[in-house]
Amino acid sequence: MIIKQSDHYGLLRYGRYALLLLLLLQVSCFYNDDDNECILLPFLPLTAGVPFTDVVYFGGFNTYGVSVIPGSLYKISITGLTDDSDLVFFGTDGTFTFQARCPVDNTAFIGLSSEDCVIAAPGNTLYFAVDGSFLFTSAGLYTIDVEPLTITDLTVSLPASDTAAVRGAGVYSLPVTTGTVYTVGMTALTNDADMYVFNDALLTSKAICAINNTQFTGTTPEDCTLTASGSTLNFIIDGIFSTSPSVSYTALGTPAPAIPVPVNEGTPAAPVALAIDAQVIGQVASGPTGSSYYVVHGLTPNSRYTVSINGLTNNADLSVYDNDATFTTLAVCSIDNTSFAGTTPEDCTLTAAGASLYFKVTSNTTSGGLSFISLVESGP
Repeated sequence: MIIKQSDHYGLLRYGRYALLLLLLLQVSCFYNDDDNECILLPFLPLTAGVPFTDVVYFGGFNTYGVSVIPGSLYKISITGLTDDSDLVFFGTDGTFTFQARCPVDNTAFIGLSSEDCVIAAPGNTLYFAVDGSFLFTSAGLYTIDVEPLTITDLTVSLPASDTAAVRGAGVYSLPVTTGTVYTVGMTALTNDADMYVFNDALLTSKAICAINNTQFTGTTPEDCTLTASGSTLNFIIDGIFSTSPSVSYTALGTPAPAIPVPVNEGTPAAPVALAIDAQVIGQVASGPTGSSYYVVHGLTPNSRYTVSINGLTNNADLSVYDNDATFTTLAVCSIDNTSFAGTTPEDCTLTAAGASLYFKVTSNTTSGGLSFISLVESGP
């Protein structure tokens, strides 16, 4: 498990835009000699939902605009880069002078990384550009796209399997009770995706996660535990860094586990029976003897399933044994995200050898035990 900021962000180019903006202040407006009126720079109009492949030359600055519906969510992205181009967002500023804030901001990366900006449209037109100042060659190709995003309403404690394209994103709204602690997250990822949590549908208020396990690299599951400050929690699952055209995952939202004095559940001889596709709060005592045992029956042999734990209140490890009722031989996980440190959620995707699946959650802490949310689901 690697935190994304340590992998993708590298050296962000914040400083260079100070110089760029000074230059733009001089060239982005053409003034009428009679009344000193600012005439906007010309730009290439795009259509939302229609990707466009373009080229930027070294030192060039390609400007774009797109008609949108105010208040609706959009994702602007550049993908398929052949050189180091950068996405720059200007909001409603058609002079291309002042950069605007992206609530989800994956821009100005060094190298060939895809970039994106997720925004609730503040007006009828969005303006943005692709900067060729840092190309290594004379020109760089890329595909620029503006995709409308649709909000999906989730039901508390009901997992929702979904897929997001690299140029798209999943947007979710969860009804909550103010003052109650919830865990929202995603598991069973088939590629790299990242979660961003907000208190409102317009993405103006970024949520503060009391336990923050987001923006990891690869297929590591992610979650955020926080106290609801309103009637909904909104979160985005963005697959801009996926190495495949799309990424599948399961979106989750449930009241956070809160067990004052956790104890062990089940034994190897009598594990706790759980249901498929049900989020269940579990617990395990602290110390070297802290282990809880579980089983799920009714699986279809030779089908894929994912076992996960999220919402951890302390350090724990997931061990999956497939259909081994003795809890002796570990399963071979085709996607293995287990034995992480801290409260990082864990999961294991495997092909079931039989109709039953056994797994264990072991405490990796000496202080107070922990609680968590388990899920055994079909796929991906």
